[in-house]
Amino acid sequence: MRNAILGLLALICVAIGVSAITSHLHPGGSLGPEDQPPAQQPKLPPKMKVSAADSDAAFAQAEKSAVQIVMTIKNRGDLDIDLFPTAAPKTVSQFVSLSKKGFYNGLLFHRVIPGFVAQGGDPNSRSVSGSAIANLTDQEVAQKYGLGKNGSGHSIVFEQNKLTNQPGTLAMALSSPRTDSADSQFFINLADNTHLDGDYCVFGRVTNGMSIVNNIHQGDRITSIKVLSPATK
Repeated sequence: MRNAILGLLALICVAIGVSAITSHLHPGGSLGPEDQPPAQQPKLPPKMKVSAADSDAAFAQAEKSAVQIVMTIKNRGDLDIDLFPTAAPKTVSQFVSLSKKGFYNGLLFHRVIPGFVAQGGDPNSRSVSGSAIANLTDQEVAQKYGLGKNGSGHSIVFEQNKLTNQPGTLAMALSSPRTDSADSQFFINLADNTHLDGDYCVFGRVTNGMSIVNNIHQGDRITSIKVLSPATK
């Protein structure tokens, strides 16, 4: 009798052990989420280094097929801007498409760092008072109002070109350099930001209104962006 009980207990222990092992596996034998190897990060393209001569040549070539737009900033004035579809076709197409839909109308420059950049394009800034963020740091704006992390919901691939981050040029904001995370947010360079070259896609340049660019304040609102020519999807 004693031997029978011991044998029964042994069988129960084996059954429990098998159950513990199999319950740790998903159907088909796949490892559970906690046992999966870490996801492989996508390989970033190497950072492009551009000489001044190559940059000048790239801008000259891009200007030949530029798309003209006018960005009106409330209480500041108009910026005449050339966009460069031959240098950044997907980026320009996205920016033009959003502009034609009125996406940027009413959005704030939610991040302005003098001597560095003026950044806008977060749709959630439309409902935020410009005066409320005027004297905050960009970190405080992000923490209090959540600005800087929102977009249209349609990201595009990172485009490399030889256009450099000179004063007055426009580039796409990214969640991290050289990633396919461009959406609606962009920045205007307020200085010669050569350290950004190769990491962010430059796709346009202010051709008239640099005095306005240099006077953009955090909390300034974009009234409208009008696409003048040529017709672009």
